Amino acid sequence: MTDIRRYRVDWSGLTGLPGYSTFYCGSAITLGSELSTFFNAIKNQFPAPLTFTIPNSGDLIDDATGELTGAWSGSGGTAPASSSSGAYMAGTGAYIQWNTGSIVNGRRLKGRTFLCPLKSDNADSSGNISSAAHAVLDPALATLVAAGKVMVWHRPTSPGGSDGVAIVAGSASIAPSVTSLRSRRV
Repeated sequence: MTDIRRYRVDWSGLTGLPGYSTFYCGSAITLGSELSTFFNAIKNQFPAPLTFTIPNSGDLIDDATGELTGAWSGSGGTAPASSSSGAYMAGTGAYIQWNTGSIVNGRRLKGRTFLCPLKSDNADSSGNISSAAHAVLDPALATLVAAGKVMVWHRPTSPGGSDGVAIVAGSASIAPSVTSLRSRRV
C-alpha cells in the first residue's frame, strides 16, 4: 500500500477536446517539471491552438486499492501550446508504450499514453509515424523516462480489491504505426 500522485495533463483548443493524459509518480516525487519539458519539446508536432496544461495540484491515490487518500500540490501549472499550423485528423496520432520489468497476474505490466491528434504531416507515405516525427518524439520521451519517475499503475482487479500496484517505467517507446483514439477513460 503506497500512495501515488496522479497528474492529469489537460489537452484543449481543438475539435474533439478537451481531453487529458494521466501520469503517475510516487507521492514524494514531483513530475511537473519533467512533464512541462516533455510537452514543450513535442508541442509543435500537434496543430495550433492545442494547449497542454500541466497541473500544480491533484489527487493522491492508494495504489493497492485505488482509493483517494488526499491531495498534493507542487510544481506544474505550465501550459505549453502549439504554434504549428497544419491539417490533422481528430483522434489520430501516436502512442507511448510504457514498459516495466514486472509481472502482475501472469502478464508483463505495461501502459499506454495516447498522443492524439498529431498533425497529418507526421505520417509517412506508408501511413506510419514519420522519421521526422520520431526525431522529435523519441528524444523527448527518452528524457522523460531517464528521470525515472513515471509509473505504470495496475488498478485493483475488482471493486474493493487491494491487489493494485504501481511500478516505475523502465523504458518506453513511440509505436511506429498510427493509432486512433475512440474514447478517453475517466
